[in-house]
Amino acid sequence: MSMNKLIYGMKDSNRYIYHYTTMDVAINHILPTNTLKANNYSSTNDPKESKQWQFDLGTNENRDMGQYDMAALSIKLSDALKSKTKLVCFSKDETVLTGNHLNDIFKRGFCKPRMWAQYAGNHSGVCLVFDRHKLDTAISGQINKRHLTLKGDVNYRDRGVVGRLDEGEYKINVDYLEKLGFDQYVSAHFQTFYQRLFFEKMNDWVHESEFRWVISTDHDGPIMIDYQNALAGIVFGDSAIEDDVDKIIDMTDYKILYTGLKWKNCSPWYDLANFKYDKALRDSPWYKEKS
Repeated sequence: MSMNKLIYGMKDSNRYIYHYTTMDVAINHILPTNTLKANNYSSTNDPKESKQWQFDLGTNENRDMGQYDMAALSIKLSDALKSKTKLVCFSKDETVLTGNHLNDIFKRGFCKPRMWAQYAGNHSGVCLVFDRHKLDTAISGQINKRHLTLKGDVNYRDRGVVGRLDEGEYKINVDYLEKLGFDQYVSAHFQTFYQRLFFEKMNDWVHESEFRWVISTDHDGPIMIDYQNALAGIVFGDSAIEDDVDKIIDMTDYKILYTGLKWKNCSPWYDLANFKYDKALRDSPWYKEKS
């Protein structure tokens, strides 16, 4: 099937989201099982997310703070918040798409060189294109009934090491801790400060244009999500091996759109002239003889 409807005239920047991955993960895990893995929050490559948070103690009721081991309590809360949280991450298109594919290519979620380098095997992997609404429907049907699930854009902001006194995301309020008990306090802290803790990163990450689902759960290990019919397209990296491209096209169905990216001088461009991305044509006697 032609990739044209994903490329030409596209103005809806909210229609698709993009997941970069290696060939190995795509071929051996995601595509054969039709699933995405929501991994532990602390398994990311962002130090804010992978390293332990450090919490201070606070009270509004003049409690004796000396009775608490601040370092131990900080570690306990950090571990509890992160171990109970899973996430699955995507890139998105920039907000304004004009429909002019010549100019918009730099705004598309599947044309990010840094993402290809970091997450897709240094351009040898793939970028999976998902219909955002269909994926949201799939996740809601499977996850929301069992776990607290949040979704949204990641916000980018640099914050200094010294926080404001009225900001509480890295502060343990011992008044509420004593009233609620530790387990309920963890849940309350998550629901109060989830935006700053789980949907905010430094400005250095801004060009990832990330959209994510965050799942709060007591489930140990990753959560597997059946993405059902949400996979809309597959973009192959500039250094993708021909045999791997063939494997992926052969193992997916005719509803999937395919294309490749090629770098021409300083810019990415679509591998539009290559017949191998047309699955119907690939199955024709003409293509098989030509190959």
